[in-house]
Amino acid sequence: MERGIEKHNSVTQLELLASIKAEAEQIDKKMQSFLVGEPRDLYSAAYYLPSLGGKRMRPYVTIMCGRMFGDVDEQLYLSALSVELLHNFTLVHDDIMDKDEFRRGHPTVHKEYGETVAILAGDLLFSKAFEAASIAEERTGAAGIVRQLSLASIKVDEGQFLDISFEGRHSVSMEEYLRMIYLKTASLYECSALIGGLTGGIVSAASRSAANENQRGFLAEYGKNLGLAFQIRDDYLGVFGDASKTGKPVGNDLRRGKKTLITIMATGLASGTQLTRFESVLGNSLATAEELNGVISMLKELEIDTKCVVTAKEYAEKAVESLDTFPQTRVRALLQALAQYASTRES
Repeated sequence: MERGIEKHNSVTQLELLASIKAEAEQIDKKMQSFLVGEPRDLYSAAYYLPSLGGKRMRPYVTIMCGRMFGDVDEQLYLSALSVELLHNFTLVHDDIMDKDEFRRGHPTVHKEYGETVAILAGDLLFSKAFEAASIAEERTGAAGIVRQLSLASIKVDEGQFLDISFEGRHSVSMEEYLRMIYLKTASLYECSALIGGLTGGIVSAASRSAANENQRGFLAEYGKNLGLAFQIRDDYLGVFGDASKTGKPVGNDLRRGKKTLITIMATGLASGTQLTRFESVLGNSLATAEELNGVISMLKELEIDTKCVVTAKEYAEKAVESLDTFPQTRVRALLQALAQYASTRES
């Protein structure tokens, strides 16, 4: 599958990361000015998590998809900001629900400010996301920006619920898993791509030709498959990654009983003693590091790590292929390189 990506890819990973960093700096500046207000302590709590950095991949998708149809302007950055604010809202509330104490190497918002303030800070991020989207929509006249953000917000909630509910189940089908990660993760990437296209003028109230609708569909496919590749790689890193690079404890997803591609494959491939060992750590918060490492070694013997890598790359390739109808520009090459990066990253 890598050949298809490399065939079209004319930028290096270093160039991609430099491009992401440059756009992230612009988003960070806008986010800092957007999250200023009174009561000051509330806005400080809302800005706390965004100020810790992040990959900024979702707003990057918005900017690049919009840039394929014209120059970047203020409205496109506002649309990108709306996506990132919504993403940070989900992280704040996820950390509260999961009782996580650290994110990006720092105390989570609820550990730093208390749970009550953290909930309010998350709500403020949510509201500010829609403020940014509505301003972008008003200034461009591109109907649909707010609606796409609303739909993504609903899907993320549905996906988060499924993810939590799956933890209490003995088994989950592949179809259920893919549906869950589409809702929880890929739908926001899908939204990011669509909002970029809408803001860039690809589809507006004044122009809804069949060609534009097709382009909109291709962008949606790009974002969806990019998000699926990203999440599957995230699941892989949660079990097989290097903790010094990911910043997350290895095997924590197993301890929590999270249903991922890894657990689904393990349940299907392991048998006898192997299956017993695996089930002894899945959902066992008291599992020792030695027990986890033993199970991880067993998963590698079953080649589940390799299968996860291949699956993530397959979705990355689908993302690349969805851009085939667009002119081969540097922007398209960056989006293609982003798909490859999402499926191979180490953190």
